[in-house]
Amino acid sequence: MSEMQPSAPLARQRPEGIGGYLIVPMLGLFFMPLAGLVAFGHHIGLSEYFSLLTGPQKAFVMAEIFGYLAIAVACPLGLLILLFGKKQAFPRLYIVWAAVCPVSILVDLAAAKILLGDIFEAQGLALFGGETARSIQGSIVYFVIWILYMQKSLRVQNTFTQ
Repeated sequence: MSEMQPSAPLARQRPEGIGGYLIVPMLGLFFMPLAGLVAFGHHIGLSEYFSLLTGPQKAFVMAEIFGYLAIAVACPLGLLILLFGKKQAFPRLYIVWAAVCPVSILVDLAAAKILLGDIFEAQGLALFGGETARSIQGSIVYFVIWILYMQKSLRVQNTFTQ
């Protein structure tokens, strides 16, 4: 009787492991590289127009492709390795990646407007249309939610900071 056993409420205060709401960003990290590779196929389809671009436009398109592959494919795969390894760096690097994603969209759009704006205008395409605004807004909201989760969650703290 002198042995003290932890009470159930104390055990519930210490969620740990990959579970709970941590599953949602994990699923996002699984599906983002797949979606990224599908979207990359769109870039490959534009290769026939590459010869029509000027030097700075070609450099921008190449930087966009490599940047996109890094952000949408390589980073999520690296984060998954850290997640399943329960590495202490995971929450911090996830936050950095989550903050970079919407910023990279805005930088990409601004650069596209500067370097390729005349091409979009000639084709009658709006670079900053309603769909683009909704996409940016959705990504910002999504990432703000998960940045806050990574900073405040007891599960994240218990899983990755020990």
